This record gives sequence, structure tokens and C-alpha cells, in this order.
Amino acid sequence: MEASYLRLWLAVQILLEGALVGLMIVFLLRLRRLDRFRGRTPADLEARFAHFITQAQTLSEQLTRNLEEKKELSVGLLLNLERKIQEMNRLLGKTEQGPAIPPQDWSARSAPDMENPSAPETRALVLKLAAGGMGVAEIARKVRLHRGEVELILQLEQQNPPAP
Repeated sequence: MEASYLRLWLAVQILLEGALVGLMIVFLLRLRRLDRFRGRTPADLEARFAHFITQAQTLSEQLTRNLEEKKELSVGLLLNLERKIQEMNRLLGKTEQGPAIPPQDWSARSAPDMENPSAPETRALVLKLAAGGMGVAEIARKVRLHRGEVELILQLEQQNPPAP
């Protein structure tokens, strides 16, 4: 049993000596690093530090300018979004009120009311004008839609004719 304690003590001593050698190597490396700075004068170190500070200030100013630009862009986007929300609320209020003119009286409808191409009134007007022989470009101008929207309405009507 005494032999096992001696072996354990020997192993611990070897580990401690290895750690001591490792610490001595670290100490020597740090000492060597300090020797590199001994040759420099405080003026050299001060000049390097001043250069570092100047670069840091330049970067700080650039970041500040970038942040200001981002802030201005964000404020502009928020204002634009607010205007769009107000416009959407105005349009929603208009649609909730319902049409003031019966859908059969197309001649009395103004062009701004025809802005929604998916509205049944707009679709019916496009189909009525097409049935009257009017061309796609003329219908688009009259109803204030893009040509593609008018063509799409006509194509959908051809694919899905109304049930008799």
C-alpha cells in the first residue's frame, strides 16, 4: 500500500514539475515580448497611440453619418407609410359606405370610382364596352386601367362565361 502512495506522490510531483516548466516557458515568452517594446521610445508609442485615436475618431464620425442617413431614411419611410395608411383608411371608409349610385347607371359613374379592377362594377363595365366593339386600349383609357388588367378581365370572362 505504501508503494501505491509513493507512485501517486511521484506522479503528482511529475505533473507539478511539468506545470512549472510550462509556466517558465510562458514567462520567458512574455519577457521576450517586453524586450521588443524596450527599444521604442515613449514618443514612438505616443505617436502610434495618437494615430490609433485619429483612426478611431474617423471611424466614429463615419458611423455617425451613416446612422444619421439611416435615421433620415427611416423617418421618410415612416412618413410615407403613414400617408399610405391614411389613404387606405380613407378608401376603406369609402368602400364601407357602399356605392352611392346603383351599378346599372354606368354613365353617371366617375373615372376615379373605377380604380379597382377586381370590383364587379369595373369588370361589368369592361365586358359591356368590349361587347360594344371597343378595343382594349380604348377600354383601358375609358375605365382608367392598364391594358394588361383589361386583357386579363376579358381572358377570365372567356374562360369562365356566365351561367345562363
